[in-house]
Amino acid sequence: MDLMELEVFNPWWRSGKVRDEWLKEYKRKLYHELSNYIDRRQIILLKGLRRTGKTTLMFQIIQHLIDRGVSPKNILYFSFDEWRYDLKEIMADYQKHIIGKTFENCGKVFLFLDEIQKADDWENRLKVIYDLYPNIKIFVSGSSSLRLKRGASESLAGRVIGFLIEPLAFDEFLELNGYNIEKIEKNPDLWKRELEPLFYRYIKFGTFPELAGEEDEEFARRYILDSVIDRIIYRDIPEELGARDVELLKKIVYMIGKNPGSIVNFREIGKNLGRDERTISNYFEYLEYGLIIRFLFNHRGSPVATMRKLKKVYFTSTNFIFALNKNFDYLLPKVLENLVALKLDAKFFYHNRYEIDFVNEDMRLAVEVKRGGKNLKQMKQFLSEFPAESFIIDAEIEGEEGGIRIVPAWKFLLFFPIPEPP
Repeated sequence: MDLMELEVFNPWWRSGKVRDEWLKEYKRKLYHELSNYIDRRQIILLKGLRRTGKTTLMFQIIQHLIDRGVSPKNILYFSFDEWRYDLKEIMADYQKHIIGKTFENCGKVFLFLDEIQKADDWENRLKVIYDLYPNIKIFVSGSSSLRLKRGASESLAGRVIGFLIEPLAFDEFLELNGYNIEKIEKNPDLWKRELEPLFYRYIKFGTFPELAGEEDEEFARRYILDSVIDRIIYRDIPEELGARDVELLKKIVYMIGKNPGSIVNFREIGKNLGRDERTISNYFEYLEYGLIIRFLFNHRGSPVATMRKLKKVYFTSTNFIFALNKNFDYLLPKVLENLVALKLDAKFFYHNRYEIDFVNEDMRLAVEVKRGGKNLKQMKQFLSEFPAESFIIDAEIEGEEGGIRIVPAWKFLLFFPIPEPP
């Protein structure tokens, strides 16, 4: 490969530091967690949705290594998102032209490979590097959960520690906007007037770091559509998972956008879209592997029965609902439900004569999202059958009804698990 192309990715070889525009002052929580794994032998795998900060995190770690005395030339970064070179060729040119020594004799080397799932035979290439050169510490990132999962669990089994970079949490969003979370925690109600408008901005377009300080809604909508949704639908999924009908992917995404949290019926969807049930099921799975959607299952006691029963579909960010709908406020109840599903990292709902929005695996937690006059009859019925901790999440209201705590959504995001009131 052209050495100049390699140098473009690694300006610190000449300057001794990462370019300022590649670094961000704010460091996400995961940065501090990863600091404990830099000197571990295992490959660090960073998996996450597009535009959630994987590349920035890598650059921040690179600058940290330089600051602690690692030679800049002993740090190699390469992205396969746009450039499709063979990893073996990259490593050979790096060793020959930059290191100037064999890898066995060059001391500690740090290798950062972005969007690794797009490289040919990446699993076996990394396995060889890992096994032959204990002095090379490897960091990789990717946006496709299927190929990364297969590689980590098969070819690289026992050699990888994986981390999920999720969209910004609400407290991270507030910190990026200059708020001190510790001060808010001391008396959250004192901050309610300031935080509620920020909460609504967050659920619209604040889960992506580059939009945390944005106020232009139309720009934010275009950013999410063009840089995330369309990129995944028209490029990532077809290239990495082999889906050919990109228009079907788009139709499914827009359909979910109109009714997130709906129960999925592949047969019925297939009839409406003129496709067979198997194709629809596969395309939903593609979107799940592309990290756009996630499924929740109806809790039915045994794992087998649960997997066979009803399932719901939610987005991995409520910002997708905003991007796909001009009339966002009309969908606010559904947005809040999606938001709570993500905060809980929910896996199950309960549907058996009546429905509870979210339950945990042992049925000791039940959470309902209150939507415009929704009564608590179903929750009370559930609690009569299962002794569980219960909460109602409302857009703004806080209080208690029938012995069940009602918590406003903004406070739920900041303080779940919810402490007992004083």
